Amino acid sequence: MEFQGLYATYGPAVRARCRALCGNEADADEALQEAFLKAWKARRRFDGRYPLAWLQTIARNTALDLIRRRRPWKDDPLAYLALPAPERRDAGTVLDVGRLLDNFKAEDAAMLRLRLAEGWRVHEIAEHFGTSQRTVRRRLERIETRARAILGDDLHQGGAA
Repeated sequence: MEFQGLYATYGPAVRARCRALCGNEADADEALQEAFLKAWKARRRFDGRYPLAWLQTIARNTALDLIRRRRPWKDDPLAYLALPAPERRDAGTVLDVGRLLDNFKAEDAAMLRLRLAEGWRVHEIAEHFGTSQRTVRRRLERIETRARAILGDDLHQGGAA
């Protein structure tokens, strides 16, 4: 398949993966472009098998790099994690999402976002990150436990199971 055909065939699926990780259209488009540029540069090393998996891996890594560079939660932390607005929380609760996310690697923050903001199930996150459901459950438990300790409150009714 020609490279242009790869883009036409798999571009929408790759963009959806970028959108799920980045959380907004502009960053998803940028990650998509960067991912296909990287794929173009690496096309001679690609054996032609499993093109979607190859492109999705490049896209995931590219989107996570973009997240690391941009740290979108600094501009809009409440939307990023879909936490309730401060006025809907108890007056004594201190919400410091910036401090919360500074304690996580970009991939952990992305997992937390997919689980809480996007409502993904554990098996979807595991498939997305290419790992086992058990690993995802353990990571989410660790991430959410640390987040609760930092925030001093439950993040969301959904939990990590």
